[in-house]
Formats: sequence, structure tokens, C-alpha cells
Amino acid sequence: IGARAGDVTEGIGYFVDGLAAEARGKDDAMEQQLLQLRTEITRIVSELRMSIFDLRSEVDVHGGLGAALSEYVRSVGRQSGLTVHMSLAETPNRLPAETEAELLRIAQEAITNARKHAEAENLWVSLTVDPPGALLRVEDDGRGLGRARADSYGIQIMRERAKRLRTTVNVVPREPRGT
Repeated sequence: IGARAGDVTEGIGYFVDGLAAEARGKDDAMEQQLLQLRTEITRIVSELRMSIFDLRSEVDVHGGLGAALSEYVRSVGRQSGLTVHMSLAETPNRLPAETEAELLRIAQEAITNARKHAEAENLWVSLTVDPPGALLRVEDDGRGLGRARADSYGIQIMRERAKRLRTTVNVVPREPRGT
């Protein structure tokens, strides 16, 4: 379903490109509106692809949390324009599968928040796993914490996931800027 939705959205983008080409030189206002529409379509396609990746990426039975997180971070770096810095330190021993899955989802939400809202240039993701413990850190150099929107549940969901793991999520300002 997701691939077809992306194909349809891209098809609409090509249609808008054609209309903009027809308007070029004839109707500057129309051409400008179509170019803005094309930019928005490109953004939506990118968001759709990231959402599909979020749904599909699971902790691989053979690769573990570090491999799944690395793949996700690389994908975000390719598609977002952020410079992504990844640090990974894992022992050969693995966390329980449910714990790895929850940590991956927490990381994805934190990274999504930075990608969508921070207006950052850089994203730092570090993961240290030494069972039974783990430390996950996601940092950005964006605009910092703002007021939470009434319809925003990302941090609350991360905290609920962390609570199931009997741990916490701390969201704090990063010096000199960011979160």
C-alpha cells in the first residue's frame, strides 16, 4: 500500500512539473504557485517514505539493535539533509528482543522529532549496549525546545515506552543550542 501511495504522489508531482513547464513564460504567478506545490509534494513523498521505513524497520534477529538503528540513521541522513553522526558501542551479548524493539522505537521518535521540528543541521545518535543496561542519546543543534503543541504526543509516547523498560527519557536543552 505504501509503495503505491508513494508512486501516486510522485505521479502527481510529475503532472505538476508538466503544468509548471506549460505556464513558464505565460503566467508567472501560476508557475510560481505550481513550483511551490511541487516543493510540498516532494516533502510529502519524503515524509511518506520515512513513515513507511519507521513501520518496516524491526530489530533484525541476526543484526540486533545497533544494526537496525544504524540503518535507520543512514536513511534519515540520506533523505533529510541533516549531517548525521552515529556512535555505536555494543557487547556481543544482546538485550531481550522486546527491549531492543522498544529502544528502536524511542530512537525513531526522537530522531523524527529532530528531523521535523528542530531546524537542525546536525544530528548525533549514540548507543551503548552492555546488557542488562543500555544508553541511547539523540542530540541536535536545532532551535531547542519550544512549547509542546496540544496535538503532540511523541515525547509522551517515548516516556511510556521507557517506563515499560523501567527507565526514563530525559529531554533537555543542549549547549550551546539544540536538544
